Amino acid sequence: MGILTRQQGDVYVITSDRAVGAARTVRAPARLGDDYQVWTGSAWSVERTEAISFASLDAADEYVRANFTQVTG
Repeated sequence: MGILTRQQGDVYVITSDRAVGAARTVRAPARLGDDYQVWTGSAWSVERTEAISFASLDAADEYVRANFTQVTG
């Protein structure tokens, strides 16, 4: 599962390239698509409006570093 921080409008969100219901894999997807999950602060969701947001890319990246085990679990 790849974890990426993306700009969504004026804010940044944490996303995963793992398809909903797909088995875990260590391989990256062939290309990034529009289908992605967002991190809500406690779980992954397909509803983009549920994502926690950050004012900067650095803030989103720091959140992932500080909460890596929870985000990847």
